[in-house]
Amino acid sequence: MRSVLSLALLCLFILAQQVSASLMGADVVFRGGTVYSMDTQGNRHSAIAIAGDQILAIGNEADVALFTTEATQIIELEGRVVFPGFIDTHIHTMDTLPLLNGVMLSPGQSAEEVLDAIAAHARQYPEQNPVLGSGFLARAFGIDGPTAAQLDAVVPDRPALIIDEGGHTAWANSLALQAANITADTPDPVPGAHFFQRDMLGNPTGWLVEGAAIDPVTDALGVVSESTLRERAPGFFADMASVGLTAAFDAGMIDTGEFGMKVANELAQANTLPLRLVGSLYVNKPKDLKTAHARLSELREAYQHELFSMTTLKLSLDGTVEAKTAVTLAPYIAPEGHEASPLLPDDQVFNAVYEAYSLGFDLHLHAIGDGAVRTALDAIEAGQAAHAESDVRATICHIEVVDQADIERFGQLGVVAQTTPTWFEYDEIAMEFLGPERFEQLYPLASIQRNGGRVTLGSDYPVSWIGKDALNPMFNIEMAVTRQRAGDKDYPIQARANERLSIDQAIRAHTVDAAWQIRMEDSIGTLEPGKKADLVVLDRDPYLSDPYAIHSIEVDLTVSNGRLVYEKKEP
Repeated sequence: MRSVLSLALLCLFILAQQVSASLMGADVVFRGGTVYSMDTQGNRHSAIAIAGDQILAIGNEADVALFTTEATQIIELEGRVVFPGFIDTHIHTMDTLPLLNGVMLSPGQSAEEVLDAIAAHARQYPEQNPVLGSGFLARAFGIDGPTAAQLDAVVPDRPALIIDEGGHTAWANSLALQAANITADTPDPVPGAHFFQRDMLGNPTGWLVEGAAIDPVTDALGVVSESTLRERAPGFFADMASVGLTAAFDAGMIDTGEFGMKVANELAQANTLPLRLVGSLYVNKPKDLKTAHARLSELREAYQHELFSMTTLKLSLDGTVEAKTAVTLAPYIAPEGHEASPLLPDDQVFNAVYEAYSLGFDLHLHAIGDGAVRTALDAIEAGQAAHAESDVRATICHIEVVDQADIERFGQLGVVAQTTPTWFEYDEIAMEFLGPERFEQLYPLASIQRNGGRVTLGSDYPVSWIGKDALNPMFNIEMAVTRQRAGDKDYPIQARANERLSIDQAIRAHTVDAAWQIRMEDSIGTLEPGKKADLVVLDRDPYLSDPYAIHSIEVDLTVSNGRLVYEKKEP
């Protein structure tokens, strides 16, 4: 009898909830398409209702009709598909802004093509001072990189600074070096890790390797200004919304710093930021580690708006393979015997991670080489062992080269493996510098997932091999699935083919798993009643598409926090 009464009471409670909910009118209803919730059951629906900034209901059209009133806006999907808003798990939003008016280069360009493009840009914009740019491949200029003399030949009349495609080296002309007072007598900031490339006589050549060598030039040239950020930020965030992004993890306002945080916070406070932005304190120099934890405590307190917060400690353990600053377990093949020095000494990394676990700071560790990945995992394991009660979430980003022995550790330690599939074109530089054995160990995403690890995807913009297309999650999703150049089924596969993700895995890496990385899985990442109304409407279904056509799927609508922040214009 008691069980019957309990069941009756439960039914009455559910009915009361439904009646109460039906009295709440939806502001917007999407119906007549496919709505992918991306929940653990993989449920698909045909309609979804939104009220304010929350999802009110999801189900079939009859379910959602309960919430429809005369005031409800009805959007007919007409066969289109709805997903949770996409999340970029590694991007540099504010650091992109100073480069937006510079020359956009490509890693596929030859040295001559790079120089021609810079010369054309300098002629077209004689008022730009300094001349800025990004995206070139330093290897195009030889093993020792480009020189100031080469840049002087195309920009002789004003300072010029060009950032490489990986963001870990820069190319300065003579006037830029003079502005920063960098001479043969200037010591390397961190010898072997952050340094000025030099000729046989010890003179700086103009190739600046890693942040502490680049910073004096950007500071001297006044590359960053608060007014520039304030002017350009709305347009760039609108671009992000136009490709379906409703949240992002900023992996370091490296150059823009306080200005960047201030401008992002202003947009959040004014409710004009069209996405949620989770920020991090970036550290890649030993001297900055001394104050990092205290500084992050201040930033976490100062910035905690729903749309902009500073939560995470970002440590850069190494550089990039193409800059020869990725830390590897064995020496490089070319230059023969080369061993990169870590940007942060291992003992300092262990101490910083230990303290982060003690203070409860989430971690985002840059590790490209298998040596840096090993150090990151070891430090995380030690931090967890010392603070078993801690709920710190640790992410290792990029994971370009992972030793076979470390693949299982991501799942065992609960570490997120974050990376950027738009880099997955056939990597000739990795083959040349690291050799065929390590080439076979690049980006082992499927292996990490098979062993219980969580994988997330981001653009790392403005670091890009494919220009502004890198911002678009559809390119990341396709290239995670194919491991080939977008749209080109005949292009060589980035080793190995068995590391391809399924379409579902790739979409989850940009939605539900991405939400977990940024500690927002309770509010975004899936489409469920009570969660925030962050969603994207696509013109075609990626699950039903030719994998080599996923990149061409277009965003029709983006809704962030219940607001329409992007609508595709009809031709």
